[in-house]
Amino acid sequence: MELFDYIKVMFNSGNSYEDLTNYDKTKNSFMLNRFMSIRYPIQANLFNALGTNPVGASSSWRRVTVQFKRTPTWIFTKVKKKDKTKKEYTPSSEAVEMFMSFNHIGKREFKECMLYNEEKTVNALKILEKEIKKNAN
Repeated sequence: MELFDYIKVMFNSGNSYEDLTNYDKTKNSFMLNRFMSIRYPIQANLFNALGTNPVGASSSWRRVTVQFKRTPTWIFTKVKKKDKTKKEYTPSSEAVEMFMSFNHIGKREFKECMLYNEEKTVNALKILEKEIKKNAN
């Protein structure tokens, strides 16, 4: 049984939970505990700290989940997807060399600048490129 099928069974008020095997309960108990820790962090931490049997932890969470009419929205967390439409900026090698010499940094520090403060670094590189083009003319 897959994880989200298991989650649907946990929040379903029918008798389908009793049909689950101990293997399914054990297999999915870790992720169930992770999901439930969003709303019930203290209880989830205690299940981890005490080393509770996964089948017992699953049964305990079942007692909590029957209170819900349907699967709550906080179970399904969203993942932030990378925007594919965003253009990647590639600065000219002259601007990069000038940026590194002005700031007395090497290639490694330049990569760190791009990683941790990309917006300001790109703005500075664009200004340098404009100045290089202006001086070339």
